[in-house]
Amino acid sequence: MKKAETPSDYTVVSSPGTEIGIVDKDIGILTVYDTIIQGEINLHEKKVSSGLNLLVVDLNWGDSTDSLRLRIYTPSGSLLGSYYDNADGAVNGRTRLYIKNANGIEAGTWKYQVYGYRVAGKEGYTI
Repeated sequence: MKKAETPSDYTVVSSPGTEIGIVDKDIGILTVYDTIIQGEINLHEKKVSSGLNLLVVDLNWGDSTDSLRLRIYTPSGSLLGSYYDNADGAVNGRTRLYIKNANGIEAGTWKYQVYGYRVAGKEGYTI
């Protein structure tokens, strides 16, 4: 995957608030379960159709003693950022992000790269 600058038309926040105009609720998106060890990289993909202005990405491993890193890539290969446990303001074994684009979320295959940043043993997670 190429590393490009974050597109300026995307906003990534950890809490929906009024700036992106939704309430925090489960919107029924398929969840994938996987495991990871120290230094391992897992890649997950999500096909996104056109017509969306919001994409929710929720990485949850529940163990705040371990740390995972999440990188999010658009279908065109732009990196939106590297996010760690504290990206959402709390160290709780979860990183939940809301990606907003008033012009529409890019349709295609989004890639979520999960990295075992600091993991003791094997850590299970959902994304």
